Amino acid sequence: MPDGLPSTLGLVGVGTIGSSLIRGLLAPGGSLSTLPRVVLSPRGAAKAAELARDFPSHVVVAKSNQEVVDAADCVIIAVLFKQVEEVMKGIAFREGQKVVTLVAGLLPKRLQELSSPASDCVSAIPLPAVARRAGSTLLTPPRPWAQAMFGICGKCVSVESEAEFRRLLCITTLMGDFYKRQLTAQRWLSSNGVAEADAATWVGATFATFAADSSAAEADTFSKLVEEQTPGGLNEMVWKAQEADASYESLAYSLDAVFHRLVAGAEDPSLAPAAKRLKR
Repeated sequence: MPDGLPSTLGLVGVGTIGSSLIRGLLAPGGSLSTLPRVVLSPRGAAKAAELARDFPSHVVVAKSNQEVVDAADCVIIAVLFKQVEEVMKGIAFREGQKVVTLVAGLLPKRLQELSSPASDCVSAIPLPAVARRAGSTLLTPPRPWAQAMFGICGKCVSVESEAEFRRLLCITTLMGDFYKRQLTAQRWLSSNGVAEADAATWVGATFATFAADSSAAEADTFSKLVEEQTPGGLNEMVWKAQEADASYESLAYSLDAVFHRLVAGAEDPSLAPAAKRLKR
């Protein structure tokens, strides 16, 4: 396996993100000459059964979480945050195992405490498009075996600092906002006589084009792209109107609120954009 990529992976919690990662690793046409063996927990039975059906030569479903851990060189934890402490305290890990958490809010220090005596622990946040090897993954700390695993499935951004990881993690919460903007645009088109299917196709393709222009962004990429919008043109008109309406300021407030919740473990209503505007 390249760069020490584990030969046997165990997945505890077979939800959307965990199953997407496994699909990205095992789908035909990848860069791996030898595919890993994958052992799935019975949690998320429907998705586990689909993976076993689609990759019968490489995937098996275990009878328990402990059976997954016993069989794996690398254990991937992908349960809900509210379940993770209870689930992990019910599992016995072993020395030398690698452990990955895909649980937002569970960082390597606490992960290592929960999985002792295993000590090679990383936190990762892969986005669903890893299933098509077109996703991005945030990783801390950088480990060659983990970078190899997530690099197969798209772009892997690795950072040493847990503080930086928390800040970067906030950006993944813009996924719903991104889709809501697309839905708003589709509904605007449909309400003005455009067929829903045509509206969806055009909105999806247009947003994908926007993203393609900044997918390999450098420090000044976004500011340059904004500056490139024709002065006095329609594109500039829209972003300036959104700015005047405090849309981007509201976005920053939302990110502040997300970060607070990640750190404090609870939401603070006073940080909501509407509440912040009232204080101005």
